[in-house]
Amino acid sequence: MKILTLKQKLEKGKSLGGEVIYIKEDSALYGINCVYEDQEAKSVTLLRSKEESIKVNDFLQVLEKLYASIGDTEIFVGNNEYVRDEQREIKSVEFAQYELLKMLFINIE
Repeated sequence: MKILTLKQKLEKGKSLGGEVIYIKEDSALYGINCVYEDQEAKSVTLLRSKEESIKVNDFLQVLEKLYASIGDTEIFVGNNEYVRDEQREIKSVEFAQYELLKMLFINIE
């Protein structure tokens, strides 16, 4: 998924009350540990984390800075905290609510 498409979907989720972003693969949830920008390859990789994730507003600001830096490029998700070469594509963004917490899930393939 490209930066502007992801940003648009996250903004829609934010308008529904989404507060925090998680990466979802099957039934496992991960936070976002860090974001790597590769200017030569014109791509961005999000690294999964088992720690708490990032707030929607903060991540939208990161996406704006990335777009200003390298344009509307693809965003991938790294397989784990230590390996960036195993990347997965983002297939969708979904809204979920658990008790009082409203979340957005970045679903990967």
